[in-house]
Amino acid sequence: MGYVVASLLQALLPARCLLCRDSLSVASRGGVCSACWQALPRLPEPACERCGEPSEVSPCLSCQTSPPPWRRFAAVFAYEKGARELVLLLKNGRDELASPCAVQLWQKARSFCWPEKPTVTFVPMRPWRRLTRGYNQAELLASELARLASWPKQKLLRRVAAGTQKGQSRKSRHQQVAHAFKPTGPAPERVVLVDDVVTTGATAAACTRALQRAGAKEVWVLALAKTLKR
Repeated sequence: MGYVVASLLQALLPARCLLCRDSLSVASRGGVCSACWQALPRLPEPACERCGEPSEVSPCLSCQTSPPPWRRFAAVFAYEKGARELVLLLKNGRDELASPCAVQLWQKARSFCWPEKPTVTFVPMRPWRRLTRGYNQAELLASELARLASWPKQKLLRRVAAGTQKGQSRKSRHQQVAHAFKPTGPAPERVVLVDDVVTTGATAAACTRALQRAGAKEVWVLALAKTLKR
């Protein structure tokens, strides 16, 4: 009976794309239509392999002068327009988007020269936020990526109290986040760190350094989206 009612409701009220609100086809992935997936703003190429910024040379001049602590960085989308809306949906209740988003992430990353069987981990959330949200979107992406790539996944970091950042300068916020992550134990030599969005890179850098202190020799950062410098 319940199946019949659900089928009738689906026929009367067809599913709609979370981004454009058009009707969804059966083949649509994770509640987003194929047209919207294709229209999402992707990061320009060629790009620096260390920071993801558009660059004809890699590493770019900025990374040659002040290299980030990780070995390589890649993201799929520019954090703007539809991609920003996609990330916010993933953060706020639409956890079914994790699987198709991880497919996009793996399609971006699979051509890289990866070390054999790296361990996938993720940027941890504050415990209270994890409790109120019910999930960590970075962890969902990491789980799906590990499944697609047949790589092991492990929680390697934990978030520690770092106080409020309200009213602090940009420099102070960077200094504070540097101490916000601790390793859960010894880290494997090769780690892929997954996050949903990278803005300034301070969080990814803090996580990378924590992993290196725990024994990681190479850390690769993968993000669904990245804020481009203007």
